[in-house]
Amino acid sequence: MKKRIILTALAGFCLFLLSGAVDGKVLRAEINHSDIADPVESKLLPGELFDVANLPPGSSGEANNWYKIPKWLAGTWRKESQTNAYLYNYVTRQEDSTPRTVIAKGNGIWGTQTDSQGEIWEFNPAPYVDTVDGGTDTIVQLIRSSEPVEMTADKFVKNTLDTQLRVDKATRRIKTVQTAEQISTYTMDAGGVLKRETSSKIFGHDGKPLMLARSIAYENKIADYQPRDTINGKDVKSLFQEYQEQNKPID
Repeated sequence: MKKRIILTALAGFCLFLLSGAVDGKVLRAEINHSDIADPVESKLLPGELFDVANLPPGSSGEANNWYKIPKWLAGTWRKESQTNAYLYNYVTRQEDSTPRTVIAKGNGIWGTQTDSQGEIWEFNPAPYVDTVDGGTDTIVQLIRSSEPVEMTADKFVKNTLDTQLRVDKATRRIKTVQTAEQISTYTMDAGGVLKRETSSKIFGHDGKPLMLARSIAYENKIADYQPRDTINGKDVKSLFQEYQEQNKPID
């Protein structure tokens, strides 16, 4: 299992759900989200002992998947804050559209390798697992899929599906399980600032929706794109060459 320090939108939206005021407005139209999610595997349900061996087959991050990204998106971007703009609770049928800006610092790198035509590609190892130290708990995040759904000259949209387990360190029992579907839309704002609009739909372990949240963040470019030949010790340059060879057009 790989271990990285990550900030999950799911955790932030849960805090927004608990701390934000709610009112009884009508739910806004969703943005191409699934109505329901697949139920979580029985061995990963709350109350079960967590065991890496019970994770779904093929979730070791060994997949060799790639997708193109727009050239304007490539590079390293810095985020200082984000605005949680909207929340709907499916259980109480209440919504909150009061914007709240919170500190959310972090860097994001886009672009991994460049092909012979000058197109920039992003390495996608999904499915894979990340873990985060949550104090008395370990947060296990299974990234089930992460793929683009739209790319135009001025917009890039990506859909990510992940399941998050909160595991008690002392007992190794799974405490909570949720699945999140995130649709992130990237556009270039004035002055070369990257605008990211994220819509996240959270589901319980039974696949039923719990909440819908939306946020907006602006990111500044702090470094231009440079091809990366290794990521976390993995030779992605060779993997890209292998991917291109396997997917080259048949004459």
